[in-house]
Amino acid sequence: MPIVKKRDHQTEFRLLLESADPVELPPAVVSDDAVLVQFDKLRPYVPELLEALRAGTRAEPVAVMNDGSTFAIHGETRTFWVKLWHAAGSELTRIERVQIMSCLPSTRGTNVIIREES
Repeated sequence: MPIVKKRDHQTEFRLLLESADPVELPPAVVSDDAVLVQFDKLRPYVPELLEALRAGTRAEPVAVMNDGSTFAIHGETRTFWVKLWHAAGSELTRIERVQIMSCLPSTRGTNVIIREES
């Protein structure tokens, strides 16, 4: 699993998740105060993201970010663009920090039908 060690202000390492491919995340321990939001208007949606991370989910790279460390996490009603830091040695089961970059209404399962005019 491609991850990069980042030294934080503590004596332990946090691992920034990086990958060009989707990553299956196992159910993880993540505290409510581990979440940083880019904009306050995203704060009401944090519980949905935490629920997805605690249950285990798939993290899909966000190609337009072109950094290899921004992932889309699909919740029940929203899609979150996030950066994730895990505790070293936790096998991705302990998330120490989540930074929410963006949050959009989910369009998964939506079909668009365009009829031809006759």
